[in-house]
Amino acid sequence: MKDENKNKFISSKDVKDKNGNILGAVCVAPAKEIGKRDILLMENSGTQSVRSITELINMLSKKDVSLEERKLVLDFLSERLRTLEKGMLPDKPKTSKKPKK
Repeated sequence: MKDENKNKFISSKDVKDKNGNILGAVCVAPAKEIGKRDILLMENSGTQSVRSITELINMLSKKDVSLEERKLVLDFLSERLRTLEKGMLPDKPKTSKKPKK
């Protein structure tokens, strides 16, 4: 029986080349600076940090990643960034209700 939960990561997504081979993984994580995020492309040869989503997509194009796979990466990035933004929003200040005298 195959373990369906094996290697299920929510912060990274495998990226495949046009032949279906795993090229590496894309990761989005909070940066050291509050309110910022890091986008990483992890490969067997090393890890690269990218400044923008456009830069990442251009890198993937040069590495022979198909258009469909790049679309999946964009969907992953969009969803992950949305999730991170929700987690970075300041909580609403709690108002204390003072008892009336």
